Amino acid sequence: MSARAAAVVLMMLPTAAMAQDGPSKADFVAASAAGDRLDTGRYLDAAEALRPLAFDAAGKPKPGFVHDQWAELYALMTAEPVDPEPSPAEDAEAKAMAERVAGAILRDAISEIVARAAKTRVVILNENHGLPRDRAFALEVARALRPLGYSVLAAETFMVGDKGVAMSKLTKQGYPTQRTGYYTHDPVFGDFVRQSLALGYRPLSYEQTEEERGKPTGRTESIARREEAQANHLAQALAADPKAKFFVYVGFSHVTEQPIDGPDDAKERWMATRLMAKTGIDPLTIDQTILGPLMGGSNGLARRALAARTVARSVVLFDGEHPMTVGQYAGAVDLQVYHPETRMVKGRPDWLAAMNRRPMVIPAGFVPQKGERLVQAFIAGESDDAIPLDQVLLRAGEDVPSLLVPGDKPLRLVTQDPTSPKP
Repeated sequence: MSARAAAVVLMMLPTAAMAQDGPSKADFVAASAAGDRLDTGRYLDAAEALRPLAFDAAGKPKPGFVHDQWAELYALMTAEPVDPEPSPAEDAEAKAMAERVAGAILRDAISEIVARAAKTRVVILNENHGLPRDRAFALEVARALRPLGYSVLAAETFMVGDKGVAMSKLTKQGYPTQRTGYYTHDPVFGDFVRQSLALGYRPLSYEQTEEERGKPTGRTESIARREEAQANHLAQALAADPKAKFFVYVGFSHVTEQPIDGPDDAKERWMATRLMAKTGIDPLTIDQTILGPLMGGSNGLARRALAARTVARSVVLFDGEHPMTVGQYAGAVDLQVYHPETRMVKGRPDWLAAMNRRPMVIPAGFVPQKGERLVQAFIAGESDDAIPLDQVLLRAGEDVPSLLVPGDKPLRLVTQDPTSPKP
């Protein structure tokens, strides 16, 4: 197991511990093996390293950390979740939440973000790590913020602990590689970064280092150490460049600017809460996870209520003139985003078009005669360890989707078969 793979698993432990006791030793070994394969660009092999612990002997998913990681890896090859949306809860709390959002005023998300971002120098947007669609919206936000003077892109996933080598390389090259970060292995995330750098953003890493992680005694201390380290790094960067405006891209609860409930009704102070206290800056905090499709049954009725309103664009919810926030982050973020339901066009999600893409037919010779094959599109001239611009997973005998690529860049296509192909 490489030190980098081990560090990635350790980084994910606090999030995993939110729902369970955390990975077992076997889980840790499998996730590390997957990380090693992912670091060499072997997406199919990375997913296969997790399969034995992600599914039982009958092929049924085994809920937990490893299956969640397997699903995230597969989403890198499909751009869409592989697991079905959970059935909605029907309890009184879920019904009340649905009733609230059914009566909400809907405003265009980007317009509202721009209006509010002009009044601060820090915008924090979160993502669900299993939804590449969130990263496409992050690119929309980056584009909209740039004319306001936002020039620093700080991302939780960016590589730390290498004395800035990865960020210097990223700045110089203008595109991410397999060493840039963990979540940037996703082609959608990779192109969000690539296009943001082309707009003039400077990348900034702020994640906790291995030394700062130390050996915490449990979940609560682990989270507290990580949030404190992240907030310290961002506060230092803001102080060092007092005129710069920061777009900070995080996962899940790091976005909350007020303490939120944790296990046993204890209040937890996540990164944005600590950053406010350290800097006195009131950031614009934006959540796009609570109303997303993978957050469990508690939001299912609310999502149905919003889908029934035939939303055609990403929106934020208002109660009169005041933003409406619901669920776990109610009152702890400034805005909550709801994205319209994804439509599949020629086997690909419609939201990819917003990333300046056009369909490209996959040549017949690239289609597998048996098993699975990953077809990847790279920008010609980028290094061999660059993140693909797009990739699609093909299965023998099934319809062949299109690649979605920009129309103004020379490309090279690469195929990737699993090391141990399935029949």
